[in-house]
Amino acid sequence: MRAELEAIPDGIFPFSDMIESDGIDAEKNYPIELEVHKRGGDIIVDYTGSSPQAAGPINATLGVSTSAAYNAVLHMTDPSIPRNSGCFRPIRVVAPPGTIVNVDFPAPEVGGNTETHPRLVGAILGAMAPVIPDRVMASEGATHCNFVFGGVEAATGEFFACYDLEGVGWGGRSFADGNDAVDSINGNCRITPVEVFETRFPWRIEALALNVDSGGAGEHRGGLGYTKQMLCVNDEIICSQMTDRHIFAPWGLDGGGEGGLGATLVQKAGTEAWKTMPEAFGKASTSRYSNVSIKRGDRVKLVTPGGGGYGDPAKREQEAVARDLREGYISPEAAKAHYGYEEGRS
Repeated sequence: MRAELEAIPDGIFPFSDMIESDGIDAEKNYPIELEVHKRGGDIIVDYTGSSPQAAGPINATLGVSTSAAYNAVLHMTDPSIPRNSGCFRPIRVVAPPGTIVNVDFPAPEVGGNTETHPRLVGAILGAMAPVIPDRVMASEGATHCNFVFGGVEAATGEFFACYDLEGVGWGGRSFADGNDAVDSINGNCRITPVEVFETRFPWRIEALALNVDSGGAGEHRGGLGYTKQMLCVNDEIICSQMTDRHIFAPWGLDGGGEGGLGATLVQKAGTEAWKTMPEAFGKASTSRYSNVSIKRGDRVKLVTPGGGGYGDPAKREQEAVARDLREGYISPEAAKAHYGYEEGRS
């Protein structure tokens, strides 16, 4: 690990990102500020300047912030290095207590595991992009969606509960497009197959499809997020969620465009309008809420964010743009606006 780090140029490399509402204060957002200090075979991730801890459950423990630094460095170095104590020894963290990256009791912290951790990893990768551009990616969707629901099944009287995890688009890289619809960077969970989901729980999946134009434009396009549309076929399902990227889009690198935003929308039975959680239920946040009552005939739409693009879109090969159009990854309008490509013209 020290040999890998020694090959990276020395310096101090800053980066900033923003986490949206904590689910309690709708108007407040929470900055991540960090500097990566690299000298010889050692690296320090300094989170000084990040937001004071939040009242809502988006805070990270020191363990989460430290593991985010490990995660980022492991992604930037030789993947064959054994994951033992020796590979972590050259990596150190500075995380002031009482902040969003080192929470103090009694502030809540569970969302730091799934939501704040990948945002910290992404910020570290972003900081190092100027000196090791071939070893980082643009921002991924950086959320696990965390759609949690339960209730009593009307047909059987049996209890049911589910912690539903969804995928996102990953960021473009210096040599390739981002991956579509995969777990966020700190996860190891699969997306539940539709057939299993409908068998186990009283939802009908009406759509599960990649989101056109959700990958950020670039020489290497960001990966696509997707939409999962569900119809409630039970008398009631109680839902809660902890997700992100409804306000601040995944960022691109080296001239790449932003990835598509996520969303959670509800359509009440007998209506046509899709509404956010604040609009439909008076919640403070579109992305973090608890104990929402979904009734029979209501629909819920989960939209996951795409990844940021990498590099100047003008440098993208026209064959790649044409392929994206054929596959339905981008629209003709986006092909023209971002890449100057029009079908039927050479």
